[in-house]
Parts: sequence; C-alpha cells; structure tokens
Amino acid sequence: MADIRVAVIGVGNVGATFVQGVDYYSNPKNTVGLWHQKVAGFRPSSIRIVSAFDINPAKVGKSLAQVATESAAKYHQVRDGKVVVSPGIALDSHDADKATTVSASDFAKALEDSEPDVVLNLISSGMDRTSAEYAKVALKAGAAFVNATPAKIANSALAARFAQKKLVLAGDDLLSQFGGTAFHKGMIDFMVERGVHVSKSYQLDVGGSEETKKTMDERIKMLKRGMKTSSIGLEAPYRFESVAGTTEYTDFLGDSRNSYYWMSSDGFLGAKIIMDLTLRTSDGANAGNVLLDVARAAKARGNVKKIVEAINAYGFKNPPRKAKIRQAYAGFVQMFC
Repeated sequence: MADIRVAVIGVGNVGATFVQGVDYYSNPKNTVGLWHQKVAGFRPSSIRIVSAFDINPAKVGKSLAQVATESAAKYHQVRDGKVVVSPGIALDSHDADKATTVSASDFAKALEDSEPDVVLNLISSGMDRTSAEYAKVALKAGAAFVNATPAKIANSALAARFAQKKLVLAGDDLLSQFGGTAFHKGMIDFMVERGVHVSKSYQLDVGGSEETKKTMDERIKMLKRGMKTSSIGLEAPYRFESVAGTTEYTDFLGDSRNSYYWMSSDGFLGAKIIMDLTLRTSDGANAGNVLLDVARAAKARGNVKKIVEAINAYGFKNPPRKAKIRQAYAGFVQMFC
C-alpha cells in the first residue's frame, strides 16, 4: 500500500512525540503501547513525514530527528532523516515578534513542494488566524488537514470547501487517548450506564507544557473550558453541573499533566457516591496514538462525508457533529479497523 505523506506543523511536545512514535512503531516488533495496528489498512510504517515547520528559532534549520529527540517529551531516539524543520508563519501578533517566520506565499510553496497527503496542525492554542491560513494552504495543496488546536477550523466555512474537493478536514481540539477530558467523559458514561445519577463534577488540570502556558491566557482558557465542559456534558442524558479546564501552569511538570477530579452522584435511595481522584499523564504521549490513527484514517477511501464524521467524533473535543465517547469509538473502529 502506498505511503501516507505527512507534513507536521508545530514540533512541540506533541509533534515530537508523533515523530518518535512513527519511527518507533514502524518496526513491526514494537507493538507495546500501540492502540491500533491497522487503520484503514495502513500500519504506522505507512506514514512518511515529508516536511516539518515551526517558528521557534531554536528549532528552525535543524533536522526533524534532532528536534524530536531533544524534546522534553523524549521517549525514543529517532533515526536521522532528510527532513529539516522549515520556518512557518505567525499571523497572530503576540507570537510574530519573537519567531522565525516566512511569508504566507513562501510557506505555501514549501508545503506544496513536499506534496503531503495529510497536514497536521499542532501549533499552540491562541493562533487562530495562523491555523486558518495553514488550513487554506493545505486545501490549495490538495491535502487533508488535521486541526489539533481549539481554533474553529472544522467548525467554519472551510469545511464546505474541503468537502467540495473530497478532502478530509478534521478537528477541532484533539481529544487525547487517555487525557483529562477522555477520562472524565468515560467516567460519566460508566456511571450513567450503571444507573448512577450524576449531579456535579469538576476537572482541574495543572500542566507544565508550553501549550498549558499559552492556555493561561484568559480568552484561551475560557474557550477551552467551554469546549471541555460541553464535551463532558454529552455523556449524560440529562443536565448536571460540571466545570472542566486548565487552572495552572507549573513549569517543572514539563510534558506532564495532573488532572484532579471530583464527581458527586446519587445511588439507590439517594445514597451519595463521591469520587475524588488524581490522574497524571503526559500530553505528548497521550496525543500520539490518536494522531497516528487520524493521520491514517484521513487517507481512507470511500464516502468522504462519513469518513470525516467518524474521524471528527473519535478524535476531537469540539467536532461539528458531536457524539458520546463510546459511540464515537465504535463508529471509528467499524469504519477503519
């Protein structure tokens, strides 16, 4: 089966972990930790990273293998390759003044020259104009676009334009494999299934990644809180009080994230059932399996509308058409695995 040519935009912890994962799981002997061996008929070895972009001057000009291996999320020594990290664009003013960038037209040429099938947008939250421009360039290049950020890309007029070209547009805001939101959704779903009536819940996240630092901006924090809370609320057939979001940046946590949960529910005769627990995960690794699945599914053949709906529901917190976590996973597996 032909390779899936992938362009990675943003080589932070998530991007670096994805690169490490592609290299590691391309060896068929390495299977521990890999969620799905095949998606749409493709194995991890089917993915070929053909270009990478960033605006961090410490990364631009270096080999992608070196940048990935030097990441704070270091799990695997990547074999050296020919891909060099090229400069991206920064249309959002708060990032442009300290970045190594090129013009939108120069970026478009560099992306098109690499001939990607799938473009992964893994840049920081808050760069909405930049994300939109990246999506437009991917569309022009005839590539599928995966928006892992909270920017409203899949939930915009661009969706119709991708559909017209029969290209996948996936997003918005990546739902990690076993991150704070996925775990919260799963617990609410399980309590409802067991006949417990959920009344209140909260999820407070503390992390040390650059993404968490960016989320401390009040606008971004409230945007992501709204997306997470809405996504969690889907899991019950009734309304309940819920708050979910990032509350603090702590630099020494690095790629790690601590999620604190409190859930109050009512059982038989109104007996209280309360959970109070902590989950510690790694942002980069938590995104790896989902990105690996989405990148492969984006190359699937068939009804593009159904493919997009299945990918979006499975892999994102704020898809255009929302679904419960269990239903979304079943739909993805049925279509691609």
